[in-house]
Amino acid sequence: MPLPVDMPVGLMADTKYVFSVTYADKGVFPTEGLIDALGVILRREGQTLSQYPPPQGHLGLREMIAGTLAGQRGAAGIDPDSIFLSSGAGGAIGAILDVFIDPGDVVFVEEYTYLGTLKMLLERGADVRHVPTDDEGMDTDALDRIIGELIAEGKRPKLIYTISVYQNPMGVTLSLNRRRHMLEISQKYSIPIFENESYADFRIDGDPLPPAMLGMGDTDSVMYVSAYTKLLGCGLRLGYGVVPEPVMETLKKIRFGGAPSHLASMAVYQYMTDNREEYVTDVATSLRASRDSMLGALSKHFPANTSWSTPDGGMMLWVELPVGADTIAALPAAVEADVKYNPGPVFRAKRDGANFLRLTYSHNSPEEIGEGIEILADVFQREGLFG
Repeated sequence: MPLPVDMPVGLMADTKYVFSVTYADKGVFPTEGLIDALGVILRREGQTLSQYPPPQGHLGLREMIAGTLAGQRGAAGIDPDSIFLSSGAGGAIGAILDVFIDPGDVVFVEEYTYLGTLKMLLERGADVRHVPTDDEGMDTDALDRIIGELIAEGKRPKLIYTISVYQNPMGVTLSLNRRRHMLEISQKYSIPIFENESYADFRIDGDPLPPAMLGMGDTDSVMYVSAYTKLLGCGLRLGYGVVPEPVMETLKKIRFGGAPSHLASMAVYQYMTDNREEYVTDVATSLRASRDSMLGALSKHFPANTSWSTPDGGMMLWVELPVGADTIAALPAAVEADVKYNPGPVFRAKRDGANFLRLTYSHNSPEEIGEGIEILADVFQREGLFG
């Protein structure tokens, strides 16, 4: 039975300024393009909807994913049969965790990690260990040391989970050198890596992304997950996993993370086939304006004793307030003022780190972002979070 994991009530509230969810960017949402794509593919493949889809999902989309991984993420030679479609990235993550995680298993994650996956791990009874993280991603020297200490205590770690691109919530990207080191550590201790690249399509500026670890080794030590939900709409609930054959065989016996709508798969396949490059560029342009608006508003309204990340991509900023600030306690006041954010403790297994918060910039317009950050600063000032 899953263990209960409480979340702050305010996160479910309805507010005008939503800085707590990485929604797809509605400013460039391709409604007409999706209508056109559906028209094209329904005329060509529509009759297949009368049958159940293949267990691993739409073959054309899986072939397209393999091509995208080769062309965009440096992972050549992925067999479409090693890919399965799922109900969002969360469906793929949950399916893979069901294969790997038993109560008490040690799983390594970044210093702060995505609240949805953390909740899944805690519900399954995992022993979640946070690894120090800086602007190059997870500190692999620290990871190596911590693994060695655990093995000396007689514990065998089960999994290294990393959001390796525009990490959620901290926004950092795992550097190439650390990717190589993480792969060495994985092979040295026989601990698989679970690589989440759900934000790889959202490069705004800065250096090109390093290749995915999925394509950097040939030892079948990396499992991979990503999704189209952040790019083409959370309502599509369409993600995918890439796993070695032994894991795939086990998944076939259990489940594939909740089968996505075959109609949604068809629409995404056709739309991305016809529009990928142009649309990804449009999204990056839109996110740049939103990110820059949030950075500008923070500089204007937050005091000098606070700091925040300046991400090259993704959909979020990571903010540090003075020690002693309690972002959970202040959330109800922010919600009352029509602003939502994510308190830092929801990204920690032990619910500490209360002087941190995550702010997302993918939903509201640049103008609304400026308004919302000014309101949030007033709330934090009144609640004493600025010291």
